[in-house]
Amino acid sequence: MTNSFELDDDGNGEHADVVVCVRLTSPLLMPDNVIDICSQCGEAIQHRPHVPKQPRKMCWECIEPLALKMAHKGTLHTILTSEVAEDLLAYERKKSAH
Repeated sequence: MTNSFELDDDGNGEHADVVVCVRLTSPLLMPDNVIDICSQCGEAIQHRPHVPKQPRKMCWECIEPLALKMAHKGTLHTILTSEVAEDLLAYERKKSAH
């Protein structure tokens, strides 16, 4: 198999296995982020308010070993919603402007 990437404009993210999140920071990385709990380790996490609702939410620290194994096997499929892509772009532009 081959690793793959998908930009999701059609709501396919609801069929994902996991939403990868960032551990809680203070202040939040984006002021409207949602605070949640990692389904794997129970640590506080944050994610964008419009991430898919169905998949479990996991912090990067928990998902990284699995993602690396899957990438090595060529079985990693990554989905990025258009809303998150736009948020990331705006965040990077704002960060680089300072």
